[in-house]
Amino acid sequence: MAHDSAPGTAPAGPWPDGVPALADPAGGITLRAHRRTDQPDMIEACNDPEVVRWSTVPIPEGGYSSAEAEEYYRIVRAGWASGERLSWAIEGEFEGRRRFCGSIDLRVDGRQGEVGYLLHPAARGRSMMSTALRLVRDHAFEVVGLEAIHWRAVVGNWSSRRVAAAAGFVFDGTVRRCLDHRGELLDGWQATITRDDPRAPLPWLDPPRLTGPRAVLRPFSETDADRVVQACTDPRTRHWLVSMPQPYTHHDALDYIELTRELAARRSGLAWCIADPHDDRCLGSISLEGFGGYSRRAEIGYWAHPSARGLGVVTAAVRLVTAYAEEVGLVDSIVIRCAAGNTASRHVAEGSGYTQAGVLPASEPLGDGELADLISYSRP
Repeated sequence: MAHDSAPGTAPAGPWPDGVPALADPAGGITLRAHRRTDQPDMIEACNDPEVVRWSTVPIPEGGYSSAEAEEYYRIVRAGWASGERLSWAIEGEFEGRRRFCGSIDLRVDGRQGEVGYLLHPAARGRSMMSTALRLVRDHAFEVVGLEAIHWRAVVGNWSSRRVAAAAGFVFDGTVRRCLDHRGELLDGWQATITRDDPRAPLPWLDPPRLTGPRAVLRPFSETDADRVVQACTDPRTRHWLVSMPQPYTHHDALDYIELTRELAARRSGLAWCIADPHDDRCLGSISLEGFGGYSRRAEIGYWAHPSARGLGVVTAAVRLVTAYAEEVGLVDSIVIRCAAGNTASRHVAEGSGYTQAGVLPASEPLGDGELADLISYSRP
């Protein structure tokens, strides 16, 4: 699409009449100028705990109010006048009528820009924000003439990162202490999409819930952290899995849970909590990692909480993961590797239908400092 403004210069116009409306009828979304009639919904959204947690909306004593909303209108007006900050209200339907659902803005800096957004809690879970971001992305490239758009968020803001991936933003990595968040410097994530990049969504590998009579496999949650600590401080676990931090703390468990989500986000693996089918307690962990390689070969890894050992729980979990991977065609082959002396792990592999494929002598470090032979198992 041609545009009249110079590359990297937003078509400036008076607010609100000069704000171009962007619409996706299939998604039920219209981006339009903010209105003062949006204030009640805007105030409600900006006082939502998740918005407060992850965004930098001003929260004075007493909360976000009409005074802050009026100041935001002033910022929006100035942004459109200068062409440096283009802000839209997201209009969609919830609670039976079309209304303000959130805000999205594009901050222009020469030939590049940065997006930011927030959504009313009642409008979440319906892909409204990813639809809105795609509209702004296309407008930025095709009308404003930008060459690259960046997205940044505080580490841990998974919902925002998921929205960016759905709009084709490619994850660049984590930058330490790069975001000033309410007076504190926090680690930040960054993703980018360029004019030349494909605009297709980058789907995540969300671990599906897998159910069997002895175990349920589900994503990890923060409530599993105490059980993870108990398992990963167990001497037997530490002897066979020497890569774990020592001492292993609650913070390490939360980092591990975040890592399981990172595997899904990067589409490099899947990790499940092995849960008790009766009370949902964490009984262990199982992962399938190594996607994306040229060989289409993945590896299953696992550990068990001490209370779950000897019950066949991990063997049941391996069977569930194997059946799932083979059914959906995730990979062409699966391997399991364990130390020769780890009889429990070997029994799991063999009890799950895997057969010994080879041995690497003295290649697996153990907790006592020794090196053990590493046995590889594969599906026949």
